[in-house]
Amino acid sequence: MTPVIKSDSQSALALIHNPVYHKRSKHIEVSYFFIREKCAQKELIFEYLPTEVQLADILTKPLLRHRFVSLRSSIGLNEIATR
Repeated sequence: MTPVIKSDSQSALALIHNPVYHKRSKHIEVSYFFIREKCAQKELIFEYLPTEVQLADILTKPLLRHRFVSLRSSIGLNEIATR
């Protein structure tokens, strides 16, 4: 089964899927282009996932309370009441 990597970064996905050289991406070292190769060889699949449903945000970004509570319940965690 081919692994699917879901990202909310449309810029990163555009760089992966478009092998054209861009002035704005010239700072990226050639050794990092293995991701493009894996995508072209169908060893990895990259898909867009809107930020609103990106569960990883709870572990990677500071969030407003309502967003945190929503993501927390989405991953199956509940608030623990303390006294």
